[in-house]
Amino acid sequence: EPGGGFYELFTGLPLNVNEYDTTQINLYMDIFEPTGDTLAKRPVIIICFGGGFLAGSKDHWSIRLLCQDLARRGYVTAAIDYRLGMNVFDSDLAQRAVYRGIQDGRSAVRFFRADADGANQFRADPNHIYIGGHSAGAFVALHNAYLEEEAERPISTYQWIQDGQPVPDQECLDCAGNNQSFSGHANAIFSLAGALGYPDFIDTSSDPSAVLFHSTDDDTVPYDSGEPFGSISGFILGSDLPFVYGSLPISLRADTVGLPYHFYSYTSRGHGVHENGNTELYPDIVPGISDWFFGQELKPGDDTITGRQIVCSTSAEQTYALPDSESTYFDWSVTGGTFVLMQPEHPQVTVLWDAEAPVHSLRVVPYSRLDARGDTLTLDIQLIQNQSNTFIAVSEIWESAANWSLGHIPNQCEDVEMPDQASPSDVTISSETAIHSLVIGTNLNLSIENSANLLIHQQVLSPETPALTLRGTIRNLGNMRVASDSPGREIHISKGAWLENRNVMRVGNPPE
Repeated sequence: EPGGGFYELFTGLPLNVNEYDTTQINLYMDIFEPTGDTLAKRPVIIICFGGGFLAGSKDHWSIRLLCQDLARRGYVTAAIDYRLGMNVFDSDLAQRAVYRGIQDGRSAVRFFRADADGANQFRADPNHIYIGGHSAGAFVALHNAYLEEEAERPISTYQWIQDGQPVPDQECLDCAGNNQSFSGHANAIFSLAGALGYPDFIDTSSDPSAVLFHSTDDDTVPYDSGEPFGSISGFILGSDLPFVYGSLPISLRADTVGLPYHFYSYTSRGHGVHENGNTELYPDIVPGISDWFFGQELKPGDDTITGRQIVCSTSAEQTYALPDSESTYFDWSVTGGTFVLMQPEHPQVTVLWDAEAPVHSLRVVPYSRLDARGDTLTLDIQLIQNQSNTFIAVSEIWESAANWSLGHIPNQCEDVEMPDQASPSDVTISSETAIHSLVIGTNLNLSIENSANLLIHQQVLSPETPALTLRGTIRNLGNMRVASDSPGREIHISKGAWLENRNVMRVGNPPE
């Protein structure tokens, strides 16, 4: 409630509020939806007006234009209320006004998450709810993103004393408003001429990403650091506002921790960094906000095509996939092969590689359900005939590429030779491995761990070499299979060699 005094009487603004004298109110929002949109889940942008926590409204013309223009780009948007009233004569009490706004912004985020979990009227994607605003509204957004820990709360937001009167604890970030079982933490933010209480609120690169807009000639919220209302605070006797940090130090802190952000810096837009006059937005504002969220938050994330890069000509049909993809559409293309199975809605394809083609590669462009285009992913393929790969280490693990003469772990069309050793040498297989043939020399001890599989399948026949030639030792604790397309030529065990099977071993009958 207003506290009275000359300045409140002169300005009509609640700038000397009594923090101990409160009245409950309802807060409202205006929600804008894309016309004709049929998506089951849609990203949401909550927008907070400016006014120094003293004035302003969700009906401000530029806030409504932001909501309308961003809704036309496919977002559900909301212009929200938040509680006004600040004591500008006490920096500790002033922080309580900001904290109220933070709580109310979080309440708006929770509203959409609760709706998504219940009636689903607005078809909001609970994992893509963003918040932004201008001036004080940008304070709300920035602190939503980066003031997350109880230890970061200003001490005056707990029980406090004002003019000898006890001031109530404002409680936790999500303790004001409805739907308190949901999180009010937004997934990303935008800031138009905003600031933070401390840049160190930004902790890690996994904090919500941000797109910042600020002009160096802003005389209301510092571009760098200082007290807000720098141009008029000197005219208010006894003014005492918290020191804050604008977009420049925020961007520098983001650089330090590796947080994704984009900073639109200007020199002549003043505090109304987004308002081109009294009726229009600057033309770069809405695209700057929308494109950042679209490219940073909505497009498919980094992924990798999995599957064999070194392919044997005898096994030219191979399957590839994007195993962790959350995309819904995949634009696959192939060079040096043909698709045996390919559906644009599936993250997996089967390719038959052409041995006569000079180049072999597989490419995919993933798209999100919002049609956001991901980066082109490419996998280059090496198609090879039967060849030899020799173990060149003394005593190491099988799965180290550096231990092999060809610079890669043996594959299914390679003849593997593990030469005689002058002294005992131990090698361990701990993964699923398929090769063409295997020679184990004297003093070479090969262990197959209980989680490993070794398949030896000889398809290109040699008049002298069986699938497995053993002069050393094999100790099988996992699964081992030896097969030859010429039955009876699977294994040759030399005198003094040793094959110990403690789990599953099959000999003969080539695998399907």
